[in-house]
Amino acid sequence: MSEVIDMCRAIQNNTLHFTLNPQNCWESFNADFYDIVNRDEWKEIKFLNCSATEINESINTVPNDKGGIYVFVLKPDIVPCVHKYILYVGRVQYTETQNLRKRFREYVHDQRSDILLMRETWGKDLYIRYLPLTDNATICALEKELIRTIIPPCNSDYPGTLNKAMIAAFC
Repeated sequence: MSEVIDMCRAIQNNTLHFTLNPQNCWESFNADFYDIVNRDEWKEIKFLNCSATEINESINTVPNDKGGIYVFVLKPDIVPCVHKYILYVGRVQYTETQNLRKRFREYVHDQRSDILLMRETWGKDLYIRYLPLTDNATICALEKELIRTIIPPCNSDYPGTLNKAMIAAFC
């Protein structure tokens, strides 16, 4: 019986609620952003090392002179290049004190519950895809639009009425 209880606990601890395309939000993605998100400039790094104990050394390839958009992607690669889950969408504006590389390093110590879940549960399969950008207004608007249309399960703040609906549905 304890084997069943352990399995139930494991399933519960590894469950996320994905919300896919309510009210056809994918189709309503702002066309002004298509040229930006479809650039071949997206890069990807493995977030943590193979034992998921510290940040991967590939962090050194991330620009420290740009802001941008990034997504945390769970990539177990059971079916290579297909088996992926977007867990979180974020942004970093480029300022004198902030940039992509610095922001990624901050996630190693981030204590928000959804970030802890990503890091501690799936850390060895967690990647960051990022698009370096320089226009801070575009960065902010694009992040909001991506969160609105993708509805990543580890983001906790969704735009407009979607935020109220998500809170009512899952909290």
